[in-house]
Amino acid sequence: YVGGDSIVKAWVLTFRPKGMRRPHLRFETAPGVQGQVDLSPYTVLLSGVPTAVVCFSLVLGYSRWQYIYFVLHADVHTICHCHVLAFEDADGVPHEILYDRMKQVVVESHKDGVVYHRLFERLVQYYGFRAVPLAPGYKEGKGKVENPFRYVEGNFLAGRTFHDLDDLNRQAMKWLVETARPRVHRTTHEQPSARLVEEQPALIPLPHHRFEAGVVVMRLVGDDFCVAYETNRYSVPPRFVARTVHVRVLDGKLAVVLEGKTLAEHALRDTKYKRYIAPEHEAEFRAQSTSRHVLTSQFQKLGPIAEPFAKGLVENHGGAAGYHMGQILKLADKVGVARVTEALRHAARYGAFDHNAVLRIVSGKTTEAKPGSLESKADGPKQLEQYLRGTGVHQRPVDGYRKLLDPPQTPRADDKKDEDKKEDDNDDGK
Repeated sequence: YVGGDSIVKAWVLTFRPKGMRRPHLRFETAPGVQGQVDLSPYTVLLSGVPTAVVCFSLVLGYSRWQYIYFVLHADVHTICHCHVLAFEDADGVPHEILYDRMKQVVVESHKDGVVYHRLFERLVQYYGFRAVPLAPGYKEGKGKVENPFRYVEGNFLAGRTFHDLDDLNRQAMKWLVETARPRVHRTTHEQPSARLVEEQPALIPLPHHRFEAGVVVMRLVGDDFCVAYETNRYSVPPRFVARTVHVRVLDGKLAVVLEGKTLAEHALRDTKYKRYIAPEHEAEFRAQSTSRHVLTSQFQKLGPIAEPFAKGLVENHGGAAGYHMGQILKLADKVGVARVTEALRHAARYGAFDHNAVLRIVSGKTTEAKPGSLESKADGPKQLEQYLRGTGVHQRPVDGYRKLLDPPQTPRADDKKDEDKKEDDNDDGK
C-alpha cells in the first residue's frame, strides 16, 4: 500500500463501532442541599510571564451561584482555605458537597469507601457538611461545576493580563459580581445572585471563628530579628526581638502573626539556609541601632563633612564615638540636615569633635572657654555670616533694647553744688 494514512482512517471509520456514552440523569436539588467543587488548571500572563495557576470553583446546586479563586500551589492547605473563602462569600455552607477523587480530598480509595485527608476531614467536621466522593471518571455527576469552567476560560480569562496573583483574584471577583452572577442562567432562566437570596436561609450558618487551614507553628524571634522555617530565616520588625510569634504558611506565603496582628509577610522560598530581610525591617534596624559601623553608614548621609568629622570623633572619643554620632543624627532629625551639616563644618574647623559642640552651634549658645577652643571669644569664627547661617534665629530680650534707648543720666553741675553745700552744713553742725 502506497497511499496516505488519512485514506486508511476514513475507510476504518466506515465499519468501526461507535463508543457507547454512559447515560446519566439531570437532577435539581432544593435550596441549600448541595454544592459542587472542582479544580481546573490554566496558564495566564502575570506581568507578561506565562504562569501556571489552578482555579478553585464552588457552585451551589440550586442557585448556580459560583465562587472562583486562583492559586499557585494547589496543596491541601490551600484548597481547604479556598473552601473557607467560598463559604464566607456565600455566607453559609451547603449540607453536602460533591467531589471527584482529587488527592487534596481523598488519599485512599477502597471498595467499601475512601480515606479523606486529615486536614480536609477536620474542615468537614468544623463546618458540618457531608463530603460525597463520586466514582472515578464520573464527571457527569458534577456537571454544574464542570461546565462553568468553559465560561471562566472564554469570558473571563480570554484576552486578559494581570500584574500578579492578587490582581488576578481581584479581577476575578469583580467579574463574578458584575458579570457571572447577575447573568440569566440558561437552565434556571434566573440570575444566580437572585436565587442565592432564596438559598441562603437553607445553608448551614457559619461558625464564629474561621477555620485555620494553613500550617501554623510557634517560633521565637531571634536576635537577628528573623524567624526560622525549613532552614530559611524570614525577618520581622526589629522591635519584636525575643517575642514568641505564630508563623503561618499558606498558598506559598509566610506570615508572622502576634496576638492576631500580622507583623510581616514573605513569599515562601524553596532555598536552603538563606536569610530574607525586608527592606523596611532593615531600615528600622539601622535607624535604631547604636553599633558604630551602622551609625557610620547613616552618618555619611550628612554630606562630605561627615567622614572627616566621624574620624575626629573616633580619635577624640574612641569607643564612645558611636554615642556622639547617634546624638548628632537625632539632632539632624529634629532641626534638619542642612543646619547640622553647617554646624559640623564649623565644629571641625576648630577641632571640636563633640556632639555638645554641634548642639551649641545649632542652638546659637556660647560659653566662656579656654583660649583656642571653639567657644573662645578671641578665636571666634572670622566669617560671621557663615557662622550665623548654622546658628538659627535668636531674639535679644526687650529689656536690652530699653537700656540702649534710655542711657543713665550724668549729674548736672548745679546738682553737684547743692550736694556739696549740704555736706558743708552737716559738717558745721557737728
